Amino acid sequence: MRQYQIRVKGHLGAPVAVLFAGMRVENGPDGDATLTGPVADQAQLRAVLLRVFDLGLELVGVAVLGG
Repeated sequence: MRQYQIRVKGHLGAPVAVLFAGMRVENGPDGDATLTGPVADQAQLRAVLLRVFDLGLELVGVAVLGG
């Protein structure tokens, strides 16, 4: 299972962060939020990204951490 880091524009409050269960949500000093956690496969990654878009969040970037 790969670790992914997904950055979105703006800070996420607790009610929104709960929707990304299994991922750590950190609000940075730059005004962006970072979601970090394990993603089992491409289908789960798609589901996380769809949630980002469904919530109207602006995607800043997606990165795979490690190998």
